[in-house]
Amino acid sequence: MLRLEQKWRSQLPTQSGGSKRTKVTSAGAYSSSSNPETPFAEDARIESPVRPQGSKKNKRRGKGKAQMSEDLSDMKSSIAKKLALIEDFMNFREKEISDLKKEREMQKEHIEKLIAKKEKVLQMKEQELYMKEREMNIQILNADTSVKSERRRALHEIA
Repeated sequence: MLRLEQKWRSQLPTQSGGSKRTKVTSAGAYSSSSNPETPFAEDARIESPVRPQGSKKNKRRGKGKAQMSEDLSDMKSSIAKKLALIEDFMNFREKEISDLKKEREMQKEHIEKLIAKKEKVLQMKEQELYMKEREMNIQILNADTSVKSERRRALHEIA
């Protein structure tokens, strides 16, 4: 079953021979016919063969990537929602501020109209008072002269 899997292909015997061990090097390293010879790390020109990853590790990595991509997409969507909410809030605040400015302008105009009306009323009252004061002054002047003339007559009569 495993002979078709990539992980095990490099380790399968290429020849139909048994798994006999033989001494390969003077250091005493053994090799079997089922395991091909691997180059030694001492030889810097030859790279060691890369062993394929196992299926469990691939699954974990795949799940991790999928989970990360799902997390990223969730984060992107939540950030997009937050940005949309912030934008809606900013638009609402701008509208609210403009409405408040309009309301203040209307209140200012209303107050200016009230002040203008009160000034007119005050001017009319001032004119009325001025006219009354003038009438009183005229009456006083007329009364004084008439009183003086009566006093003069009385003095002339006594004298």
